[in-house]
Amino acid sequence: MSEHNGHGNGRPNPNRPGGGPPKRRPRPGGRPGGGGPRRSPPSSIGLRKVEGDVFELVHPKCVEEVILDYREGLEIWKNGEPEEARDALRYALEGCGDNLWVHVALGDLALKEFKDPRLARGHYGYAFELGHRALPPDFDGKLPRERPANRPFHDALQGLAACLRAIGEDREADRLTRLQERLS
Repeated sequence: MSEHNGHGNGRPNPNRPGGGPPKRRPRPGGRPGGGGPRRSPPSSIGLRKVEGDVFELVHPKCVEEVILDYREGLEIWKNGEPEEARDALRYALEGCGDNLWVHVALGDLALKEFKDPRLARGHYGYAFELGHRALPPDFDGKLPRERPANRPFHDALQGLAACLRAIGEDREADRLTRLQERLS
């Protein structure tokens, strides 16, 4: 993995010459002079018919632009550094706030490493809402989990239901589980 993990927490990095914090990788299409995080358009996730009643989500282009940061965050987590992984994943969100994969990873991290179902619920819930907004109100098609573009939406649904159960909101968790079954 590259040393440009973007966590910028100021702690020395023993794997980096000089031990200083890593430098942030420039973003394609970023704002001149920094100017804060880029925001994705409100309806950046779309829906595409595959065949018959089978559909898949269409993700914004920025998902591909931050894929290295996302993968790096997962690698950092895999190497046993959850706080640094969280920082790297948050950095990926700065480049693509509507990235379902990153929100799900942050939800997983909050739940599994930090044992915080309320924080995890926020990430899973946001990913769920982003995907759900792409569906028309009368949607009766299928959004199969087997399609890679739909997987993070289903992961968000499953994670959100687990968080709701953890905080005693079983009825809402059951509703989400039924929704997931109907869409699969």
